[in-house]
Amino acid sequence: MAHYMSMSDSQNRRMPDFREARCPSRVYEGSRDDGGCVVTVFDSALPQSDSNPRALSVAASQSIKDCCARFDWGRGDAGALQLAIALLHDVSGDADTALRWYEHFAKTYVRQLPATWAVPELDIALWLYCFQNARPGA
Repeated sequence: MAHYMSMSDSQNRRMPDFREARCPSRVYEGSRDDGGCVVTVFDSALPQSDSNPRALSVAASQSIKDCCARFDWGRGDAGALQLAIALLHDVSGDADTALRWYEHFAKTYVRQLPATWAVPELDIALWLYCFQNARPGA
């Protein structure tokens, strides 16, 4: 028995369908340096410039929900929650989606990231699609 319903059956039509990711050429990269944790976004469909790659903004994610003044991953702290909000919002373009899923995304995805990582936007969009479309109790 399938645990997912089609996107057309979903009540929340603002939810991104991973097959129609907003920027499938985007890759998020995280690394640690002396200044803390840095997350950048590179879009291979755009020319490399001062704005590509760009830093993922902690401040922008704090305007949605302020959990922490920094990003972090690999553990279940407030920095991981802030990164979860930032990634979900950047991928979905929707603050409500980020707020609905950030705690679960931090627990199941961000917490598992290694010290240095690269994640295509499509992976995050697929995570959203699967959790948004899972049947209750499945």
